[in-house]
Amino acid sequence: MSVLKSILHHWNSTSKAYDTLHPETEAAQVTDWAQGIVDTLASTALGSLISTLSSNSLMAKLVKLVLNATGVKYLMGTNGYICFGSLFGGLIIQWGYLMSNGITSGTISYPIAFKIFSDGVAVTSNAAITIGVYNHNTAGFTFYTTATISDNAIRWIAVGV
Repeated sequence: MSVLKSILHHWNSTSKAYDTLHPETEAAQVTDWAQGIVDTLASTALGSLISTLSSNSLMAKLVKLVLNATGVKYLMGTNGYICFGSLFGGLIIQWGYLMSNGITSGTISYPIAFKIFSDGVAVTSNAAITIGVYNHNTAGFTFYTTATISDNAIRWIAVGV
């Protein structure tokens, strides 16, 4: 018998078996531990955390100061970005939407400029046409199509630092 087993179990001379002193240490007796933790956090801590961070409390101000100090910033919307700051090596993800009408090319400017040139841009349309990208730089890119775009949306996403 191991020392650990003797600490967590008590010998029952009547039943000639060990009684568990701490049922939570027996894996077979744990049923919904993980889900119980998640439910508890979701119902109590998460709600209060979101409430605290969206308030003007000292905790919210401290979190905002830490995020600002590390360079984390964002703009949510149809055209937007997320800057992960120094926490993720300066990674920036940007996206946008352009409603086009009767054009075969155009220029897209990023909501914020990248610091370093990045190749990571993808462009798509809800029409069955080919879209290409050229003149890609830190401030934006130019796109062209194989056919005239009429009342179609162009969506794009760019990744860089």
